Amino acid sequence: MKKQSQRSKKRKGSKKKGSVSKKRRVVSSDVKLPQQKPVKQEPPRNTPKKAIEKKGGDKGSIPTYVGKAGQFLREARMELTKVKWPTRKELFASTAVVIVLTLMVAFFLGLVDFGLIKIIKNIVR
Repeated sequence: MKKQSQRSKKRKGSKKKGSVSKKRRVVSSDVKLPQQKPVKQEPPRNTPKKAIEKKGGDKGSIPTYVGKAGQFLREARMELTKVKWPTRKELFASTAVVIVLTLMVAFFLGLVDFGLIKIIKNIVR
């Protein structure tokens, strides 16, 4: 009888909101779990594969290539309508950034090259 009353108390207590359970789960590193034995895999059975049927002999014909080319052009046109094209101001700004960065990298690499040449000449002498 006590067990049933204890169960009902637990159920009532678990329905409360904000209640914190004080039970803690203790994990011990001393406990060893049983090891599972490796399962042997059987070699695959030699079963005959189903024959793959190829579709008609139209492969490589000119109308097929023309149809595929037309489909490609239609899809390319649809994708180009989805592109957000830059405004004139954005285009000039990004072009200026590319030119300035290219000149800065070229100047830096020129200085490094000049410095390495001087160092190598001093070592060789």
